[in-house]
Amino acid sequence: MKKVATAFLTISLLATTPVFAAEQESNAIQQEEGMIEYGEGYWHKDLTVDEIMAQKGMKSALESFYDKFPQAKAYKIKGSKVKEIENDEEKNEIHLSLIDGKEALFLEFDIETEKITKYTQIVDDISESELPGKVQASLDKVYSLAPEVNNLKPYGSTMYFYTKKGEEQLKEYKVRFNESGKIVEGKTTGKEFSITFDKTGKVLYCDFERLPLVNLEGNTKEEKAQDLLKRLYGEEANEYKIKKVNEISKDDSNDEDFDSRRGNIVFMPTSSEKEPILVHFNTKDELTMFEETTRDILEFAGLL
Repeated sequence: MKKVATAFLTISLLATTPVFAAEQESNAIQQEEGMIEYGEGYWHKDLTVDEIMAQKGMKSALESFYDKFPQAKAYKIKGSKVKEIENDEEKNEIHLSLIDGKEALFLEFDIETEKITKYTQIVDDISESELPGKVQASLDKVYSLAPEVNNLKPYGSTMYFYTKKGEEQLKEYKVRFNESGKIVEGKTTGKEFSITFDKTGKVLYCDFERLPLVNLEGNTKEEKAQDLLKRLYGEEANEYKIKKVNEISKDDSNDEDFDSRRGNIVFMPTSSEKEPILVHFNTKDELTMFEETTRDILEFAGLL
């Protein structure tokens, strides 16, 4: 996911004198006691549990959250106050982390509205039997493209459940395989494979750089990429068209793994409600990665 990033939050000490209040209003971030700058436009201060619970509106917000996740009542809370400048707007939040065993919950509490605006649930070590039926069905499609996956062992598979834009709730499942069935930090273990699905079984990301796909139809990388999209998305693949093929010359690349990352093929959807797809290829024109991306990322990378 992937990747688990812990979030920490803090509570501000309010001004008690008119002079200090005026200084805060004109130079709020710098004057707030205990806030530490961790990058341009980002400050935070660790909080104690007592400081977290003393924040106005926090207790009622957490009680509502516990209605959804009652097990979290027993989890230890860590947090910090975060002040961030985003799109020229100042955000003041309390970020909370509740972690116990294989489950972690990360919350963002808006100080002004006194509401939890976003939360993420991460559950590690999900077994294949715990995957929804639609996800298992999509995984079977991948097995047909990479039969060697059947000889590998699953490890560190993860379920992500999060709110997006404060509204829509989404679940994603990241399933990983290697030869040992164990996580080996800092090095690869030969044949590896990872794939991410949403709760409907749609493939969002697939890395098969160390486990080549087979049985793809087509003579060119573009034809094989189209066939891969069709295998994974079925009839929905007809809603995507190749927008651009981006080839990187070795002279233009600083990547030590250039041989495995030669370029990519951009598929744009005909509907604005769907996201673009990137299919990566290596110097042998073999497909190495499939990922859903966004128009903003493509524009930033000069791929639109």
